[in-house]
Amino acid sequence: MKRLITCLLALTLCAGLMCAPAAAAEESAPSRLTPVQVWGTITRLDDDSILLENSNESNPNSEIIVHLSETTYLIDAVTGDPMKAEDLKDGDTVYAWVGPAMALSLPPQAAATIVLGNIPADYAVPQYYQVAEVKPQIAQPINPPQPLTYVEFTATDGTEVKITDKAQLTPYLTKNMVYLESILPGTELLVWKDSQGSVIKAMLFAYDYRGYLSVSEEAVSVNGAVVGKTRAGEDGDVLLPIRAVAEALGMEVSWDAAKGAVVSYGEKMIKPAPLTTNVLFTAMPGGEILGVDGDGETYETYGTCVKENGVTYLSLHTLANLLDLFIAD
Repeated sequence: MKRLITCLLALTLCAGLMCAPAAAAEESAPSRLTPVQVWGTITRLDDDSILLENSNESNPNSEIIVHLSETTYLIDAVTGDPMKAEDLKDGDTVYAWVGPAMALSLPPQAAATIVLGNIPADYAVPQYYQVAEVKPQIAQPINPPQPLTYVEFTATDGTEVKITDKAQLTPYLTKNMVYLESILPGTELLVWKDSQGSVIKAMLFAYDYRGYLSVSEEAVSVNGAVVGKTRAGEDGDVLLPIRAVAEALGMEVSWDAAKGAVVSYGEKMIKPAPLTTNVLFTAMPGGEILGVDGDGETYETYGTCVKENGVTYLSLHTLANLLDLFIAD
């Protein structure tokens, strides 16, 4: 739901305007669109937006309108505690991660994923990352397996990060315990570093997916376990076997002559409440692909659906969106 609201806000910003990814500082763009860091002094403050200005004239985002929503994380940069919009005031310096969609107005506008306030002068501002890939470690022949002593990951913006067991790990707004093993592809976190660049603290946000997909030329994995083979689509899409992926998540898959593949919540799944329908989506090879929302209403989505040798395949990004899965690098 958080990502859906954010996407809707981004679409609202871009309606009627040309829209482009937020400009990145590096010349080489990352392989996927990611939120971009902006910063500045608040020069105008409304109920749901702030105007930021900074003195770096070479920065394409030296003046930007940052939109806040109910899904925006507003956080104290020192303590990691949540803040309220009314805690911000004109003249404050804030950092924000916005986009990736940006309305090309004057000044540009973008929706904020996270905003950091209460920043002391010359303070090393924590950095926001989303994990794109966790680097595998050499497995030790110890049974039972021992806790990790470090984890290395590549963020969606291409940054390489290493967190050791010396760092303080905390969850955001929950009492759930978090460990290095909790850092998975798709995890969002805020990272504090010391003057030598070592991570001293990391705060993990609630995982916003049912799991993650990893795809090679021949196989697809769900949460690190290989579940089936991929297929190349005619338009270059990677196609995944619906049943293999869905059943790995504890879902049930059936066949309906009129609807095609029907994916529904299985007995092993924690179902959302209230749940007015058990069906997540239906996909007819060569025909309609219909998602089902929490109110039982259907909506059409797009992608390639084919059936071959009794196996029904669906486009990678379409299936990931319908099953709420993160696509790992």
